[in-house]
Amino acid sequence: MSKYLFIQSQDPFTEGRARHQFELIGQLHEAGHDVSVLLVQNGVTPARRGARGEGLDQLLNRDVAIYADVFSLEQRELDEADLKDRIGVSGLHIIIDAMLARGKVIWH
Repeated sequence: MSKYLFIQSQDPFTEGRARHQFELIGQLHEAGHDVSVLLVQNGVTPARRGARGEGLDQLLNRDVAIYADVFSLEQRELDEADLKDRIGVSGLHIIIDAMLARGKVIWH
């Protein structure tokens, strides 16, 4: 079993490639890998409560660990209360932690 951290920086409402990444994340999770996602920049858009982000919602339903970057949220005047349930807030240190743990870090 491998550990993966996906960094999603693209808004899936405007960037079609984001959908494919969410599908890959789901497939790796279903295959038994330890997968988590950090949403940064415009990638935090589908994390807002009430947003209909099918790919992200499917990952949440599969219990994939999802985090939103605190700086990206601040720049968009969002805070933790604005996020969907089960989405945590984290700083970019999560990337360094994943690399130090020899996980696979994939930025999209």
